[in-house]
Amino acid sequence: MGAVVLSLVGGGVAAAYLVVHQPVGDVHRGDSEPFFFTSGNTSTDEPPPSTDEGPKEPDFGPSWTMYGRNPEHNRDASELRQIGPPFRILWKHRQWGLTEYPPSYVDGVLYQTTDVGWMHAFKAGTGKQLWVRRFKKVLQQPAYDRGRLYVGAYDKKIYCLDAKTGKVIWKRGIGEEVESPITIVDGRLYFGGLSGTVRALDARTGRQYWRYDTSGAVKGSVAVSGGRVFAGDYSGTMYSLRARDGKLLWRTHTAGLSGGFRSGTFYSTPNVRYGRVYIGNTDGKLYSFVASSGKVAWTHTFGSWVYSSPSVSDGLVFSSAYDGDFAALDARTGDVRWSTNLGYRTTSSPTVIGRLVYVASHGFNNKQGHLWAFNPRTGRKVWHFPAGWYSTVVAAGDDRLVVAGPRTLYVLKSR
Repeated sequence: MGAVVLSLVGGGVAAAYLVVHQPVGDVHRGDSEPFFFTSGNTSTDEPPPSTDEGPKEPDFGPSWTMYGRNPEHNRDASELRQIGPPFRILWKHRQWGLTEYPPSYVDGVLYQTTDVGWMHAFKAGTGKQLWVRRFKKVLQQPAYDRGRLYVGAYDKKIYCLDAKTGKVIWKRGIGEEVESPITIVDGRLYFGGLSGTVRALDARTGRQYWRYDTSGAVKGSVAVSGGRVFAGDYSGTMYSLRARDGKLLWRTHTAGLSGGFRSGTFYSTPNVRYGRVYIGNTDGKLYSFVASSGKVAWTHTFGSWVYSSPSVSDGLVFSSAYDGDFAALDARTGDVRWSTNLGYRTTSSPTVIGRLVYVASHGFNNKQGHLWAFNPRTGRKVWHFPAGWYSTVVAAGDDRLVVAGPRTLYVLKSR
């Protein structure tokens, strides 16, 4: 009798394990859900043509003012066709600390932070250091707006700095640590906190407009598009909030979509385009949500955690997974257009610049890392640089590629 009971108990445990861990197939509703394709990128960093006949300002090329380049975090600079291999190293700078995030670029100047709290301003053309400041641990790319820089730190404060001098203009304590890179739209700062919040502050004064409490930590940047804020948290929940007042518009939990009752975490940053929200999850899936409703349009399963944030350009979504898988997916349906493996682990977020899509890996023994460039339509590997690791590349103007190696910042110039 005891043996029978043990057998039944054992069978129950095994059944419960299967329920919790049994893989779940992908969602394929992309063709039937709203999708609004537009070609080209949505960056609004380009100033309008000037009609002033007075002295002309130097042409520093287009800016890269925040993480992901624009508030939607498209990471699409496909119009910068002059940037591409072969490259030469224009200059490099050995960093104090780890450079997990790339710098921002405005008017010929790069603004870079490291994980031990250093913040530098460099001339993009020469590498000359203009100023340096020290904060507590910083894990984010600074955001720029109207001559000011904004960054959150592990001392539970948000800082506003003068971009020319690095002088602190204001700082605001928020009671929680911040990793989420700040997104700026219409004079407001939007970001997440590690205690589980999304906030909106006044860029001029630091005054808080609203706060929304999430179910888990918000580590990725939040995206802003069409008067809505989009954020994913560590409980595996996606949110859409009204940008004006933080009112919840929809909330979608991903429990059970990867297997049983499990859910992963959203470390990835959402990318909003074509009426969809694209974001990776540590359950090994890339998600496409309908931006208006939160409904899951499609999912794609990789072989490992999807820490990276996707890039979206010309109808394709580019995403990488921790085991080195890298793929281009149809933005509407999630169908795989091509895939490859980088040979090493990666947490790098792909980025389209010019005619190529760039992605990095950690490399052997997590040393210097590697950076590759692929043809975005075919997946053909066309260029390699022996540094990268976390690196999400950015453009500095219209002819320079910026590579944040683990401890060295490189600025490359197209030959």
